[in-house]
Amino acid sequence: MSETLEEGWKPIPLPLKMLSVVLVFWLFGSVMNLPNLYANGMPLFGSIVYGINAAVLPLLVDIVGPVLFLIALWSRKTWAVYWAFAYNGIFILNNIIAGFTLREELGLPQILVPTIASFIFLTVIFWKRKYFNPAH
Repeated sequence: MSETLEEGWKPIPLPLKMLSVVLVFWLFGSVMNLPNLYANGMPLFGSIVYGINAAVLPLLVDIVGPVLFLIALWSRKTWAVYWAFAYNGIFILNNIIAGFTLREELGLPQILVPTIASFIFLTVIFWKRKYFNPAH
């Protein structure tokens, strides 16, 4: 007999609730920053892209990625942890490459701060991963 796990805000552990709030602010910040990226460009795996190309990666890893994670968090989907590692991994990899190739143009703090934030996100998600699949 399978046990139905409680979904919604109430059963979410406090660290994941705090992460959820931060991710909502991250989402709004990313949406507000899209015009800036469109006009001024952004790093994409070692080069700087402009225009619509500069909006695609942030759209995926800063907006779609967190939204899908928050939906999965709310409904306790077992794939949420893997999803978080995938979209944050792409973001971190892009920033690591930018740190080596574009740090003079972009500035190291603009690369390091979001990278460290993503590592913290992943640490919290990994720490509380049993919430998504308590049977393991």
